[in-house]
Parts: sequence; C-alpha cells; structure tokens
Amino acid sequence: MGIQEIIKGLSRRALFNKKVTHYRPYQIGLTLLLLLGALSAQADLVLNGSSVYSDLGKNQFAAALYLESPEKNPDSVHSMQGERRMEVRVLNNYSKRRWFNLWMQSISINNSRESFSDSAQDLITLMQAAKSAPQKGDFIEYLSSSDQGTSMRFNGTQLISDLPADVFDLLLNTWIGAIPPTTSFKEEILGKQRNSEAMQLLDSVAIDPQRVTLAASWILPPPKPAAVAAKVAKPVVKKAKKAEVVAAVKPKAASAPITAAETAAATDKKLDSKGVTQQVAEAEPTADTHNSASADLSKTASSEIDSTDKGAASSAESQDEVDFSVAQALAMRDYTPLVVQQIYRKISYPSRAIDRGYEGTVRMAIVVDKTGALESATVAQESGHSLLNKAAIKATEQAAPFPELPAALNTDQFEITVPITFKPK
Repeated sequence: MGIQEIIKGLSRRALFNKKVTHYRPYQIGLTLLLLLGALSAQADLVLNGSSVYSDLGKNQFAAALYLESPEKNPDSVHSMQGERRMEVRVLNNYSKRRWFNLWMQSISINNSRESFSDSAQDLITLMQAAKSAPQKGDFIEYLSSSDQGTSMRFNGTQLISDLPADVFDLLLNTWIGAIPPTTSFKEEILGKQRNSEAMQLLDSVAIDPQRVTLAASWILPPPKPAAVAAKVAKPVVKKAKKAEVVAAVKPKAASAPITAAETAAATDKKLDSKGVTQQVAEAEPTADTHNSASADLSKTASSEIDSTDKGAASSAESQDEVDFSVAQALAMRDYTPLVVQQIYRKISYPSRAIDRGYEGTVRMAIVVDKTGALESATVAQESGHSLLNKAAIKATEQAAPFPELPAALNTDQFEITVPITFKPK
C-alpha cells in the first residue's frame, strides 16, 4: 500500500481532529499502527452497501457491508466463501445492556432456535469482548475469513478471533435477514439503494484516540511486578524514644469483616416456540381506525431512552457488567419471537394505505412487565406514513397482554424492538 493510500485511509477513518495535539505522542503512534494494520487487511474488499440505524429520530449507528465482490442477493452473500466484513460506526452513546439486547433480540427473530442454540455461548463471548459500553465515534468490525473464522475488532484492536463462521452469518442476518431493522436498511446494505448519509457518517465521525488506546490496553499482558530488593535505597532510621516505640507497637483494633448478601439462583423456565423467519404476511385490507389512547401510550418510553443516551457518556466505564448466561440468552431467544408473532397476528394493513400505495417499516419499541402486561409502546422509527404508524401502534396494543416473562431472564421488565413491515402484494 502506497503512502497516498495510507493518507487517504487516515482521512477516511477520521481518527484525528483539531484537538489531536492535546494527546500524547504514544497515543498517536499506537493509533497509526493499529489503523495501518486494519487498512492493509481491508485492501481487497469492496463496499457492498451502507445504511443508518435510527431510533426516535436519532441516528444510532452507521453500518456498512464489505465483500470481495458486490452482491445483491442475500442468499448469495451468505454462501460466499471469501472474506466479509460488517462495519459499525457508533453515533450515540449506549449502555452495555442496551447494546447487547439490540443485537441479541435481532439475532433471535432472524435465526432459527437451533442455529442460535448452537452458537449461544460464542455470541455471548463476542458481545462481551469489549470492556466498555460503545460510545460515539467507536468503530466496530465483525469479520469472516477462512483462516480466522469470525473475529471482531474494536477501534482497530482485534479482541477476539477463531469463532465459528456461523456466528458471522447470525450477525449478518440482523441486517439482511427476513426481519431487518427496516426494508430500506436491508435494501441499502445489499446495494439495491444508495445511502450517501451513511458513508458520510462512516467517514466523518472521529474516533477519540484515547478510546483507541483503551481498546489496545484490553489485550496487553499485565505489568510485571517491580523489583524492590537491591534498587531500594536503605531508609534512614532515627532512634526513637522509649515512649514512642511503645506507642508504635501498640495493636490497633481490628475492623469488623464485611459480608455480602447471598443472591438467589434464577430458575430456568423452558419455552416451547418456533423462531420467526419470515416478514409480516400481507394482511387483508381493513379500515384505518385508531384508538386515541395510542398517542399517549406511544410517548412514555421516549424519555427513558433519551436519558440513557445522555447519561451513558459520563458513566460508560461504571456500567454494571452484562453477565449474561446461556440460559438467559436462550430464554430471550424463545420469548422474543412470542412477542413478535403475537403482534404480527394483530396487524391490519389500512385499506387507504393500500389504495395510495403506501409501504414501509414501522419499528415499535415496547416494554413488557413481569406479568406480560404492556407498560409502554413507542414508534422508534416511523415509516413516513401516519396511516402505517397508527396501524403499528394499534396492533401492538391489541396484542397485549403477552406471556409472562420467563424466570431465566431474571428481570422485571423486558424491552424489545419489533419491526413491522407493510408491503402490498
């Protein structure tokens, strides 16, 4: 790779901004080394497509898929034997749990239970490889190759490799599977539509060099203990008076030991369900009616997600660790499709929307309590047509209540995002 390509690559990754001189030289050097290594590994792949994932009117991350040759058919993308790469540029701060749930729920509704079960532990390992919650500017790559299987890089540092190749396909299905974030997101990732905003965000949002250094520190060996014997100067000892010596050797009162409360083990509860592997079936046209209570219900979750975004930056490193077990992952995988299927059965495609040729995806963000009652429902991503947005809210309300939460989830609330696609035959 020539120097011009390297300089171009540095500009593309936008690692440096006007404040770069405030960082220590070793941070800049480490950033350069990591970036050059990543660029050389990416030289042979071409952009297949890019898109932007949004929630509640905010861009959450930009996404791009790179392949050895462009391909618009999802089945052909999955069957490719060469290298493939998914890129994610984080545009908003996340908590660890929110990031984990975003991926695991989408994996749950786009893959069979059998494939999920076989890879559950590998998925958990992959999602927990980063020791920090994603922050604005972070650059995450999921890669598939014949020599390293599935691997992951975080801000240029490879955190994990040699996972089964199937793990990459499970991740890829969240973008190009049967139930993607939106139909346009899938079309753009497959290169059928162009999204210039996505590439602009991928190129322009800068990685904080301190985050690059942090990621590199996660794979460094622990420092060796310093030698203290011959190198420590002999201390100067002053002769103490007798009274002072006595006071010095007088024992101090022992502190009372601190004990931790025992926690109860969560009991696994088996669920018998099948995975959701197809988009919303086209419903029979009906009149577009909407309960006025829907508007009030759809507002309640917005403030909760906004507060997560605002607070995540200052507390990213103090987040509670996401200690997610295989039992919890499987419980999430079984419960998520139950909620999705129950909502899909209530969907009615408004006749006026059909007559006018309206189509699109509405993504609903809902919160279910421990008993299965619907606590809140919010339109996380609009379709562009109010008739479709209202129909999605109505279907969500009518689908409640949902099954009670499985004990293995070990939570009193379950948050889930449900994409609802309206598309005429």
